[in-house]
Amino acid sequence: MVDQLERLTNLVALLLETRRPLTLKQIADALSGQYPPGEEARRAAFERDKKILRSVGIPLRSEVLSGTDVAGSTGYHIPRADYELDDLGLSDQERRALQVAVATMHLGADWAEDAIAKLGGAVPATAGVWAGTLDGSERLAELYEAVSQRRRLTFRYRGTPRLFEPWGLVARQGWWYVLGRDTASDTQRTFRVDRIESAVDTVGPPGCYEVPDGFDPRQALSEAIAHLGDPGDGTASPVTEALVAVDADRARLVEFDLGAAAVRERRADGSLVVAVGCTNRAVFRTWLLGLVDHAEVIGPPEVRAEIVAWLEAMVRRG
Repeated sequence: MVDQLERLTNLVALLLETRRPLTLKQIADALSGQYPPGEEARRAAFERDKKILRSVGIPLRSEVLSGTDVAGSTGYHIPRADYELDDLGLSDQERRALQVAVATMHLGADWAEDAIAKLGGAVPATAGVWAGTLDGSERLAELYEAVSQRRRLTFRYRGTPRLFEPWGLVARQGWWYVLGRDTASDTQRTFRVDRIESAVDTVGPPGCYEVPDGFDPRQALSEAIAHLGDPGDGTASPVTEALVAVDADRARLVEFDLGAAAVRERRADGSLVVAVGCTNRAVFRTWLLGLVDHAEVIGPPEVRAEIVAWLEAMVRRG
């Protein structure tokens, strides 16, 4: 289960973008794994979320629906016209500076009052930019600008120079990821922002590429996590698959990320054993570390021994 701040961020983004009010079930389906199972628990969590959003001034509206499949149900949405501030008379440069400040210094409990959409919509919802309450990065400014303006980027990642077309920026479990097309390999790639090894520079004019129709950065990130394989930069290890035990607190989120087909065992306490591709050990370790103490590699023995040795080395260095 994701923490409440991440869920609230995703809920605001969803209700701002929807073209029609959504029922609680539709919301829970769209934010799969972010609300607890069971109708009563889900309703209680959503009521708490509504109270928080309204308490900080976010205009979450509700109405009784009349469609054939949802007649009589309550639907929710956030009207963008009510949510955004009136025109502040800012220049593009001033507005972008404010957006960057929000993105990189978004650490207080009043995060909702500072939502990027209130700054005039210079970064459109369709650009695939998703804000979260995370530690900032000096690279977020260039990444936000490049995604919103569709400008190519240059940077180094795992020792390799990249010319990259960023399609979306996503927050997941405390990390930022940028997704898009690597021009050298002509493939869709996902890079973790904190692992970029150089300055990020924009190249080319705005609008120099097109984002594929229907591209969903959140879904693309889930698919990338589900296929932890060779990044094509020469860092691959021999092909293998690891079995990982995930405790009940993270089981639903991991199943959502990897898919039900990855589940090898469902335990009585709600925990899971999942099969995870670990062709690329560096990517696998990053994924595993994101689960902190909620996951344990249980096989095969050589992979477990490798991960144990890696963790012990980290402790010694720390």
